[in-house]
Amino acid sequence: MADEQQTIQTGERCRSLLSKGLYINHGLPPGQEAAGDGHFWCGKTQTIFGPDDQLCDGENCRNAARTCYETP
Repeated sequence: MADEQQTIQTGERCRSLLSKGLYINHGLPPGQEAAGDGHFWCGKTQTIFGPDDQLCDGENCRNAARTCYETP
């Protein structure tokens, strides 16, 4: 629960950040999710690197200082 609160405080993920969890967790009740594999990719580049050549992941893609960041 503390992790969820910290996640909310650090900001929303970039709208271009994609993960397998987006697909396997779709439609599940709030607070319930299937296991995700933790792998992310950018919807703009379709690779693990964003347009700014930095790695895409659940932490780095919350940073509005990234030039490629888009609010959800």
